[in-house]
Amino acid sequence: MKTRTLLLLSVGCGLLILLAGGFKLFQVATDRTEAEVLVLGTSATIGDMTVTVSSIEVTPDGLAVSVKMFGVAGEPVIEDWRLLGDGQVLEPSKTVAAGVCDASSVIPPDNAPVFCILRFPLVKTVQAVAYTRAGEQRQWGP
Repeated sequence: MKTRTLLLLSVGCGLLILLAGGFKLFQVATDRTEAEVLVLGTSATIGDMTVTVSSIEVTPDGLAVSVKMFGVAGEPVIEDWRLLGDGQVLEPSKTVAAGVCDASSVIPPDNAPVFCILRFPLVKTVQAVAYTRAGEQRQWGP
């Protein structure tokens, strides 16, 4: 083959790649995936853990989120929880308080449900409380 033919083929391939990239960019930009927000009290199975958010209450110390969890013995309770509020993503407090789960709280070996209160900093507007596990996420909103 001649050099001119090879150059024209490479330019043609480059234009096809550019066209395919533009099409994919348009496809991704118009894709609207909505995150489902569950009602308080609704149970959801996320990976191998079953979780329910019972209530979200304002207290003098911040927000108290009541949760029920069971599924994997020995798993920490407060890991992978997030509060979405006031345009921020906040993690639960790991401090120890009466009736509140802390960093040492785990799912018991007999797979009994754990009823727990998670404490979050106070925010003006709570959009959702989210739990992530095994690459999945569920959200509960007030």
